Amino acid sequence: MTPRLVSLALFLLSLVPVSAAQDTELEWYGYLRLDMAHDTAQSSHGNYTVFVQPHPAGEATSTMSVTARQSRLGAHATRGTMTGRLEVDFYGVSPENKNTVMLRYAYMSVPVGAFTLRAGQTMDMISPLNPLTVNYPVIWGAGNIGYRRPQIQLFRRTEAYFAGLALTRNITGDLDGDTIVDGDASGVPAIQGRVALRPEWTLPGLELGVSGHYGKCNCPAKDIDYNNWSVSGDLAWKSSRVKVLAEVYRGSNLGAYAGTIYNSDRVNGLHSMGGWANLQVALDELTRVSIGGGRDDVDEADLGAEQQGVRERNQVAFAAVLRQITPEVTVGFELSHWATRYSNPALGSEAEPTDLRLQWSIQGNF
Repeated sequence: MTPRLVSLALFLLSLVPVSAAQDTELEWYGYLRLDMAHDTAQSSHGNYTVFVQPHPAGEATSTMSVTARQSRLGAHATRGTMTGRLEVDFYGVSPENKNTVMLRYAYMSVPVGAFTLRAGQTMDMISPLNPLTVNYPVIWGAGNIGYRRPQIQLFRRTEAYFAGLALTRNITGDLDGDTIVDGDASGVPAIQGRVALRPEWTLPGLELGVSGHYGKCNCPAKDIDYNNWSVSGDLAWKSSRVKVLAEVYRGSNLGAYAGTIYNSDRVNGLHSMGGWANLQVALDELTRVSIGGGRDDVDEADLGAEQQGVRERNQVAFAAVLRQITPEVTVGFELSHWATRYSNPALGSEAEPTDLRLQWSIQGNF
């Protein structure tokens, strides 16, 4: 399989036209941001949430978080026919007042005939939509899958359709504990693909898409093969003031893709199904409202009666208002309700703890 991948890479490189070097243009962008959030129960991460932590029945602990970690810095680069993007935020693992950088995007794009070749770290090709939320994760863990990872993409987008394929780093766990990540041990990348249509003759502004991925995994110490996979559908409709977004997925072992409520992979597969929907309305030129919700369900048959405290279902409903108070500064308010059900909870623990989260943000763009 490796020689085939090398041959494919050389073929793609041979398609890229060569031209004289040109000056590089850089366009910097970013924002400085502060988030404050109050949770009526302990959330997964405090500064943001993707599920509710378990707690003793009737003994939820309210928490307050204040962070500037979501502040962001990026640059768009252009040189000849090449474009690129580099972006970081400050959610690297570090103390709350000594935040370190986390890489978000680092990729380049070049035209290859009628297609675009993109290489580096960028968003997954599967499930490409995201809702508008104040909370840092965009309903990840509650029905929305797809994350960032190193990959190479070849795609074409026209006014009528999108079609693309990607070879990606197969990020997984290490189930046999041999210090070799099982996705790496397979010796091959994961593959992703998506096809979407814009049927303007039915409803202007509508796009319908289908996507999926497959990744092979191997446990060398036990000589066991398993996999991760997904099949997704997405819908987007946009008008001058209204936007409707929705996705649904079915798959297995999707913790690295923000699915299966971030539970660990299983050799026999941890199957799940989820989805989300989001309505965005521009009330005027300065104010936007966003409401929506999502849900992720793990198949009970995959959990096993002996396993305790595994996240079985996770759901959220939210409403947000974002108001631009100056041309550079936007203030956001969001109220969200989270509920996470655990299989075989510990004695005395809530089977489905809930969290009412109130979050405020102020963001200065540049």
